[in-house]
Amino acid sequence: MSARSGGVRAAGGTILGGAGEGENPATAVPDAYDFKSIVPDGMDYDEASAAAFGEVAKKAGLSQEQASTVAAYGMQYMQQGVDAAMQAIHETRSAWAEEARTALGGDFEAQVAKAAAGRDALSAKIPGLVDMLNETGAGNRIEMIRLMAAVSELVGEDGAATGAAGGETSIYPNTDFRKYS
Repeated sequence: MSARSGGVRAAGGTILGGAGEGENPATAVPDAYDFKSIVPDGMDYDEASAAAFGEVAKKAGLSQEQASTVAAYGMQYMQQGVDAAMQAIHETRSAWAEEARTALGGDFEAQVAKAAAGRDALSAKIPGLVDMLNETGAGNRIEMIRLMAAVSELVGEDGAATGAAGGETSIYPNTDFRKYS
C-alpha cells in the first residue's frame, strides 16, 4: 500500500512516502518516463503513445528501468507481428502468381503479354494504375491478368477502343463528320 492511500510503504519507506536509506532509487516510480533511448532504429518515436504508456507504467508502480524493459519487449513483439504480416502478404502474392501460371499453363507468356498491353493502354488514362497493381499485388491475380488481356482485345493498335464496347458506332464509318462542324 502506498503512503498516498494512508498505508505503510514497503521496507525502507516512511509513512509520509519518503525514500528510506534502504530504498533503491532505481526502483522508484518517476514523475515522467523517458522511452526515447529504447526505440529501435527505423522506428519512429510516438510521443503520445509513450505518454499513454507512461501513465500505465506509473499506475502499475514501475520504475524507469522496469517500464523501459516492458516497452522494449512490446516494441519487439509488435515488430515481430509486422514482420509476420508482411511475410503472409508476400506468400499470398506468390501463391496468386503461381495460381496464374498454373491456370494459364502454356499460354501464360502470351496472356501476360496481352494483359501488359491492356494495362499499358489503361495506365495512359489512369495514372498510378501500375503502382496500384504492384502495391496491392493485384497484378498477380489470374482475374486481373484476364481482365487486362480482355481490355487489350478491346483496344486497337492506335489505343482507341473499337466496337460497341468502346463507344458509339457510326452507321457511316467512312464519313469524317468533323469536316462539317
